[in-house]
Amino acid sequence: MAEKVKKKPPFFTLKRWNSQKQSEEHNGRAPTTPQIQNSAQFFKSTPSQTRTPSTPSMDTKPRKTISAEPIIDCPICCTKIQVQGTNFVDELPSNLYIDTLLQMVGISTTKSKQSVTPPSTPAGLQTVDLFAGGSRCNHCRSMCDTADVTTCEHCKLKFCKVCWSQHMEDMRTQIGSILKQLDSAANRLEHKIEYYKDRCERITEQINIVAEEKINAILEAKENLLQEASELTKAGDMSALALQSSLQEAKEVATKEMTAKEPVDDNDKVKIFINLHQNALQLLTEVSKWDANRFVFDKENFCIESDAATPLDAESDDPLPEDAKHNNPLENEDSLILYYRSRNFTPHYVWRKTARPCGVGIGPWSEHLYICATDSHSVLVVERAQAGTVSRLSCEDMLCPVHIAFLKNLGEIYVTDKWKHCIHVFSKEGEHLRSLGQKGSRVGHFRSPEGIATDSVQQLIYVVDTGNDRVQILQPDGKFVDQIGVATKQQSSNTASVWDTKEILCTELNAPTAVAISNDRVIVLDSGNRRVKVYNKQDKSKVLEFGSLGQRKGQFRQPEVLTVDPLGFILVGDSGNCRVQVFKPNGQLVRVFGRLGTEAGKFGWISGIHVTKQLDIIVSDTKNHSVNFF
Repeated sequence: MAEKVKKKPPFFTLKRWNSQKQSEEHNGRAPTTPQIQNSAQFFKSTPSQTRTPSTPSMDTKPRKTISAEPIIDCPICCTKIQVQGTNFVDELPSNLYIDTLLQMVGISTTKSKQSVTPPSTPAGLQTVDLFAGGSRCNHCRSMCDTADVTTCEHCKLKFCKVCWSQHMEDMRTQIGSILKQLDSAANRLEHKIEYYKDRCERITEQINIVAEEKINAILEAKENLLQEASELTKAGDMSALALQSSLQEAKEVATKEMTAKEPVDDNDKVKIFINLHQNALQLLTEVSKWDANRFVFDKENFCIESDAATPLDAESDDPLPEDAKHNNPLENEDSLILYYRSRNFTPHYVWRKTARPCGVGIGPWSEHLYICATDSHSVLVVERAQAGTVSRLSCEDMLCPVHIAFLKNLGEIYVTDKWKHCIHVFSKEGEHLRSLGQKGSRVGHFRSPEGIATDSVQQLIYVVDTGNDRVQILQPDGKFVDQIGVATKQQSSNTASVWDTKEILCTELNAPTAVAISNDRVIVLDSGNRRVKVYNKQDKSKVLEFGSLGQRKGQFRQPEVLTVDPLGFILVGDSGNCRVQVFKPNGQLVRVFGRLGTEAGKFGWISGIHVTKQLDIIVSDTKNHSVNFF
């Protein structure tokens, strides 16, 4: 064993007593007896690691030590111990390795240990710090050969062969504890699964209860809305019946007076005529106001929204100073914005030769103005320079012309008939060619169509099917191409306690009234939702929407019409607020002009709007019975 240890030379440090002695002699002092000090580290070691102290070769002089008691060397760690007293054996430090082995086999040492710290080495002796080679056991703290030490992959600690067996036993004991923990975890999981299922069942029960409550609430709201709609229908029927009776009575009186053969005094005839005239005027006023109250079903709030067609005086803008005008407003977007903001919107001419004008437009062939006259069941063709009527467009089936559009390449004029539920087609010479569509909900059919626009590039017609909440795209011969605002969705229905899912058509539009085409965009006025919605012409996807209900700038109240200028700016006729609002193509507000009134530049109810290539704005006013030229 000794030979094996000698193969591993220990590290050590030397402190010379002679150097201290010579220094004291050199300073003129007598050497003193050194105090015994413990200058060496005490290490635990196995018996197999016995080392023989080596004498440093660097010190060739014999050591001179002064000690009153003899000094012995430890045969294992080579620590120098000074003998003090006759019972020095009891005071020697114990062998930790042997004590550990004895404790593992159950034998306790009877020798009492006063201190585990080895005695100190005299100060005059050479001090050697030894570092034994090998690895230390983390359990018994003994030094062993590296080959005799095993590192545990679990706890990353090192154990000697004796302690490794005990560690394996400890791990086996821990496996039993792990099994108990796994059994406990399995029990907890069972309880959690049971609680989870109970919670899901409770949530399902709550869903059914709340859904039933909501369904009942919706059904109750549905019944209330149906009752409200029924009352509106009854009220309308009663007022209409009373008005019809009054009209019939007035007609009978007038007919009787015309066919009367008895002589009547001239003064009496005048009185009868005055009465008939006043009564007729009152009846005509009541007929014109009979549908003044407008009702729209609000899909989002699930209610019937009633708004009397009473215009309001809302916010408007004043023009900028005159010197802010630009020479060429169509040069770019900024110059056009400056043009609109600085323009003084006072009409240079007001045309008052029709009772209730509606849609207006400029013919692409002769620059004549076309005005839809709803009361006269015709379209007036007016020469703009002289403001004189040139001709009329009409046919036997025309009841209520609302808006007008043109296709220059085909030389055709398209007029929407709100009460006939179709589109009348005329030639540029005024000849009635055909009618497109009929009343219905299928594609190619209409319910109260209003707005209309044409795409001269693709030769298509865009018709606002107001009653069906959609915009239909047709060919000039009436063939259906596509529609905007309509999509399919899945709807569940309960039939005989079985829930079925089917596809239905739905629309995001609510009573739209106008449409315009600008480059690759389709602009739709969603009047019921008080918004302007912009769609892509190619894939019919919505790219922009703006607007809300109100009287502030940028808000709408019963908007009726819209148009676009040559640069794509959107002009909206906000009829309920008696004003025109101008927006950039991105929906940003540019200018608001107009107020409630009958004077020039004020409106009663905007029913038509058109912008020419020269930025002349033409606005028709159905309540003031006028057409304003700005």
